[in-house]
Amino acid sequence: MLSESHIALDCPACRETIYAALSWFKQTYATCPHCRHGLAARQFETSIADLEQAMDESIEEMLYGPKSGGCCGKPSVGGGGCGGDEPDAGAG
Repeated sequence: MLSESHIALDCPACRETIYAALSWFKQTYATCPHCRHGLAARQFETSIADLEQAMDESIEEMLYGPKSGGCCGKPSVGGGGCGGDEPDAGAG
């Protein structure tokens, strides 16, 4: 995920939404623009990690398609076609 990407997270002190660059939330120390409460980067670590993972998965899906096994979204069964119970007629 790009550091220049803007995200919105709630301040743990006042619960107001802070909309800022990802790098702002990763600063060692920052101040909430709403309540002026001091904020440490560790307060946002879990949320940022979840967002970065979701973004990475989204990018991979855009590049390589969904992780499903076939056109119907079901995984391939027994080496057969698109999630069906029977192998492809031409396989073998």
